[in-house]
Amino acid sequence: MELQKAYEAYHRINYDRNDSLQRINNEAVLQALSGNHSKGLWLMESMETTEGNPRYIYNRGLIRLLSRHYAAARGDLNNNPESNYAALNTLVSYGLEGQYEEGLAYASQTPRSNTAGKWNYNTALFYKAANRAEEAVDELTAAIRQKDKLIAYRLQRGDLLMQLGKDKRAVNDFEKVARQHPKAQIRYANALLSLNRFGAARHVFEQYIESEDRTFRGNAYLGLGHAHYGLQQLNEAQRYYQLAATALKDDKAALCGQGNVLLSKHEYAKAKGIYERILHSDTTYLSAYLGRALVHYGMKHYDLALEDFARAEPLIDENNRALADVFVSRGYSHYYTRKAAAAQQDFQKAIRLDGARYEALAGMSGVLIDQRRFSEAGQYLSKALNYEKTYDRMWSNYGNLLMHFDMFTKSYDVFKKAIRLNPANLKAQNGWGVVMLENDQLDKSVTLFDSLIKENPTIPYLLNNRGIVQAYLGNRHEQRMQRLDADIRYQQAQNDFNEAMRMAPSRKFYNVNQGNVYRYWEKYDEAQQSYKIHQDKSALNNTGVLYAGMERMKDAKYYLGVALEIDSAHKVFQFNMALLQNGKHKELAKAVASARDDGPYSDISIKYSRDGFVTIYLYDYEYDTLYFPGRHYLPLPVDTYTEDYFIPEFDFKLMPYAPKKFGIRREKKPKYKSQRVNMPGRSRKSGTRCPIIF
Repeated sequence: MELQKAYEAYHRINYDRNDSLQRINNEAVLQALSGNHSKGLWLMESMETTEGNPRYIYNRGLIRLLSRHYAAARGDLNNNPESNYAALNTLVSYGLEGQYEEGLAYASQTPRSNTAGKWNYNTALFYKAANRAEEAVDELTAAIRQKDKLIAYRLQRGDLLMQLGKDKRAVNDFEKVARQHPKAQIRYANALLSLNRFGAARHVFEQYIESEDRTFRGNAYLGLGHAHYGLQQLNEAQRYYQLAATALKDDKAALCGQGNVLLSKHEYAKAKGIYERILHSDTTYLSAYLGRALVHYGMKHYDLALEDFARAEPLIDENNRALADVFVSRGYSHYYTRKAAAAQQDFQKAIRLDGARYEALAGMSGVLIDQRRFSEAGQYLSKALNYEKTYDRMWSNYGNLLMHFDMFTKSYDVFKKAIRLNPANLKAQNGWGVVMLENDQLDKSVTLFDSLIKENPTIPYLLNNRGIVQAYLGNRHEQRMQRLDADIRYQQAQNDFNEAMRMAPSRKFYNVNQGNVYRYWEKYDEAQQSYKIHQDKSALNNTGVLYAGMERMKDAKYYLGVALEIDSAHKVFQFNMALLQNGKHKELAKAVASARDDGPYSDISIKYSRDGFVTIYLYDYEYDTLYFPGRHYLPLPVDTYTEDYFIPEFDFKLMPYAPKKFGIRREKKPKYKSQRVNMPGRSRKSGTRCPIIF
């Protein structure tokens, strides 16, 4: 307005009709500066002849640029000698028109002038539009080097660095300009969130809330929600997410944050309602799908969980440590729906992100157990138990793995821990009964199995294992020359095996245990038939022992030899073959039968051997399917900004009027008095006097 007043005063004094070009230029410039671009353009284009006046043409180009007549603006600005910023403004015209390839080509072909970094800044935006972020950052670095006072340079570079995942460098840029503008302060706090510096981010957001600026109040509430969520202060996070949803009018991120807090609290029904509210208004919001996938996992709807995980796949970054729980939950969803290969991949990703994630370690053990890779399964489960010591099912599974490798002494303490944590764990109680048997606590073992079977009469593995205890009790009676008691125990064992086979006919290995009882009764044909039904290496060993007892040594060596071919490292097979070859089994049988409990033959299978050979029994046990409720942590992406505004240089100049108007002296015309003479006696009034008409 001051410029307008000054120009009007100048115009009144100095304007001449020959200065019409200058007047039009100046008035058009003033209109443009006051925001009336269309009127300024109309004035500029009203002149028919403007050739030879580069200043007028340049100003017209600037007004055309403001009026979005970009092609016409380039015609006026390009190669105009009136200003050093003509090329810069030409470059900007390409950007404002959205012709990014043409603008980038122009930038690469045109010599750069000193523009205080604006040329580099605008060129960076063209690189950014071409998805060449690294080159854009280089240009912005050059702009900052030239003039580190324009906040836009560091804001733009910080945004690009965030996009490139170079959050630490972005924090440095935002921090340097955070005090200059609230938008920079908000960016700085969000960048701190991306580095998981939740406490520092909370402090910056709170500083903004305490300021008088209200432009980004909703964004600050949202950021505080993220910060408190990252600090596991769930109630505070929920409060700020609710404030953000109000301030930002049901912003999807603010609503999704509320859902994530409820998810972390395992309030699945409420969380599901929020996620579905978001998806009802926007079916493309992936964070809501990811949250709902975890809800379905928590509610044990695994097929639905996998469907939502698939929809949210672009968000599932296998390098983001915060998403370890997502991979665990998806892994178990695959596992429970019998997609073992996919489950294994997810568990491995979770372990790579967080080596202490015991849920994933335990999940891997479950997959490997199903694949009968028991040694590897034991290693994973052992690691899991280093981090989680209160889950009884993990202990019972680990005990079963130890029992698989005949590590009964170690499994004794493991099952004991499992039962202490949960006395109702049937699989742990079953293992406890087996290890008591192996520890020669036969009476305690059979009492335990009697109690378990009384409460669970339809569990086949309990019957099978009690049958083994009964058979060992029969061996003990027989060694004590209590033949009648031995037969009673053998019959009880046979009854248990028969009932177990009736309940679980697919478990053919029960026949091996049954064959052992037939052998004790010297029913060799029935024993052989039982062994043949399940012809594994254990049955081959027992068949060899059967033939040795029948003095058919050639057949005995054959079967034991085949067993050794299958498993040459098996200690029982080696022991039996050594006895057979040395002919020492009868002497050993007498020594064993006369040995006390503290004798040299404390191993249960040797201690109660009738003939010196080791007879193999096959215990039965089941692994528990593990379930973990999930440590749900689902951080939302922080706010990012894309303020891609080009910066021109509007160096308008007014045009002075012609020099002839200055310094001209105007001659004053003299004033003459009237020469009229009034005659005396005559009135000075003259003319006809009209009558008054009524």
